[in-house]
Amino acid sequence: MNNPELRGDSFLIVGFGREGRSVLEYLQGRYPNVRIGIADQNLTNESLEAPQGVECFSGANYLASAHTFETIIRSPGVNMRAIKPFLKEESHLTSATNIFFAECPGRIVGITGTKGKSTTSSLTASILSEIFPDVRLVGNIGTPMLNHLAGATTETVFVIELSSYQLEDLRRSPHVAILLNIVPEHLDYHGGFEPYSAAKANIGRHQRATDVLITNETNELLKKLTHGFAGARYYFSEQHNDSAITRVERDTIFITKDGESAPLVRTDELPVIGPGNLQNALAAITCAVALGGSIPQIQQGLQRFRPLEHRLEFVATRHDISFYNDSLATIPEALAHALVALGDKVETIIAGGFDRGVDMGPVGPALAASNVRNLILFPTTGEKIWEAARTAAPHRTYNRVDVHLMNEAVQAAYDLTNAGKICVMSPASSSFSVFKDYRDRGEQFREAVKRLSPSSKM
Repeated sequence: MNNPELRGDSFLIVGFGREGRSVLEYLQGRYPNVRIGIADQNLTNESLEAPQGVECFSGANYLASAHTFETIIRSPGVNMRAIKPFLKEESHLTSATNIFFAECPGRIVGITGTKGKSTTSSLTASILSEIFPDVRLVGNIGTPMLNHLAGATTETVFVIELSSYQLEDLRRSPHVAILLNIVPEHLDYHGGFEPYSAAKANIGRHQRATDVLITNETNELLKKLTHGFAGARYYFSEQHNDSAITRVERDTIFITKDGESAPLVRTDELPVIGPGNLQNALAAITCAVALGGSIPQIQQGLQRFRPLEHRLEFVATRHDISFYNDSLATIPEALAHALVALGDKVETIIAGGFDRGVDMGPVGPALAASNVRNLILFPTTGEKIWEAARTAAPHRTYNRVDVHLMNEAVQAAYDLTNAGKICVMSPASSSFSVFKDYRDRGEQFREAVKRLSPSSKM
């Protein structure tokens, strides 16, 4: 075996979703004469498309045979603490991310954070594509990273969005690591904010002195988490700061290159909106500076970028009401960002979803500072959002509508929102209680909005 993450000649893939299928394809393409198994609690004959010769384990005891395999490859979201009791002492537990990092011949730019990593990854890839001939955006935002090893060389630059699930057991760090904001999320999986933060910080823990670590200069938590890491620090800041490579002065982004400071672009000319996205843009620009990009190359990469789906995405105007899809807003801080980014015209929010134990308290002050009048709420965090709103502004009157279907939510928003105002679907919560995932939620919202017509408004 050439990859140190693949030990022995028997491999068990735990979790057979998108990444699990990618691992199977990778193993079959490179190691045709090994024993391969798939373990997934919900695996069925109908959902399995593996060829003959692959052993399958499902149901309540799907991990019972894990000890008979030498290498166990877990998919993101499969908690490694649930797997370990079924392993032998000599078993090797790894992941597709570890396998990729061990084999990748090119340079890796990794991006993580609670919020903004998808936009930052896409912006970074857009800018770096103006600097390098072979840039590949992979991982959570694209297709699984193992799918993109074919044809890669030492000149290939991989831009990878990395989740806390992928990072918690990562044994190698990216050559360039971008660590964005960290606020509470996935607490049910990690068991608290401290282990969640530690997983995020793992993106830079294994760097060498020749590597680069990019963070917000004003974020004290990130400084504390990364204290003692070997990677060279490249800071960005939303204000004047002598330590920052990229900073904002008088509504203009400046960069420091070759010891000289130069203006790059006005903040109102960025292809993304809102203060959170300003940080994302600063991080992406800092990465380009660290990798030798010129001002014209960075400017061209920003101009070519197109905003992503489900992230403050304008959908349509109906009866002079503007509808925005922000389905990727899965934490309270993301909803707060949407209210600031879209401004005083936001009158209606559609929010709520699966409860992962995240405190909805930050939603209250954000709503109190806004002009929102209508709260259209999904279970189960809808009740928490309502309580946060009432606590922050006990004398303020909101129209509350509880819904279970997206069609109901959009129709209620249409009926309650005044002409000239904005409705944004920004859930502040995970999607899994009602929808398959955030994409399903966002697509249902878009379709429901498009079915509206001005004649149906009373």
